[in-house]
Amino acid sequence: MRFEVIVACHNRRELTLHAFERAQIAASEAKIEVAFTLYDDGSVDGTSDAVSASPHAVRILHGDGTAFWAQSMALAEAAVLASSPSQPGTYLIWLNDDVILDGNAFRTLSLAIDEHPSAVIVGAMRDLSTGEVTYSGMRRKGRHPLSFELVKPSSFSQPVETFNGNLVAVPLGIARTVGGIDGGFSHALADIDYGLRCGRAGVPVLLAPGTLGTCSRNATSPRASALVEWRAFTGPKGGGNFSSQRRILRKSNRRTWLVVVAISYGLWWVRRLSSVRPVSRLTS
Repeated sequence: MRFEVIVACHNRRELTLHAFERAQIAASEAKIEVAFTLYDDGSVDGTSDAVSASPHAVRILHGDGTAFWAQSMALAEAAVLASSPSQPGTYLIWLNDDVILDGNAFRTLSLAIDEHPSAVIVGAMRDLSTGEVTYSGMRRKGRHPLSFELVKPSSFSQPVETFNGNLVAVPLGIARTVGGIDGGFSHALADIDYGLRCGRAGVPVLLAPGTLGTCSRNATSPRASALVEWRAFTGPKGGGNFSSQRRILRKSNRRTWLVVVAISYGLWWVRRLSSVRPVSRLTS
């Protein structure tokens, strides 16, 4: 079995280095051949130099700071797909650079892959301090097309509708069938879109047993004015970015997408004006 690990980064040198170190340890413990591709989106903190100096062989691609997560991962994926044949046993692994993998993470992932070789396998993450599940597979919750709830992992693999993209295993052939990560998203929603596209293509998406590492949620920024928070919500990295919402909703709600966006924005303002702090993306 071979894992082609893709990572996106921007000015998080120590986190990125730690992510590679833990991934190499997990690969060694699982006796899995592993290769790394990093898309460094314009880091100015020496991330690329530090990674190059590390003992891990990493192919590094460079951006100018405007790609954000979605396009960075799409370009890293494209580089792997262009250079790697779709041989059985080769899997594309999405890995966020703030994930600290457990030593047995790739072992657990490979066992789930062995049971379901034609499925996309998702690895759940937990908070380092509390152990609470922070990122995982997701299922729909409510009537809003972008409303989902996290699925808590159990002792066996279980089907989910979509996922957070912190740790994901995709057979190379499936990656070509689904069409790859959509780099047209500004930042958020590309992982959710990918899971939904898998469902529409008839590709099973399964949540692996247990949690496979730690990844705390991003720190909540201090309360600011409604206008400042609105700009963050609709900005390039916000879950309410108009172009990203339009992009994902036009795939599932072609005729009503603008109405859904308007409802989303209205709900944001209702929560904000009622002093309930809105989440940064339209998922639970």
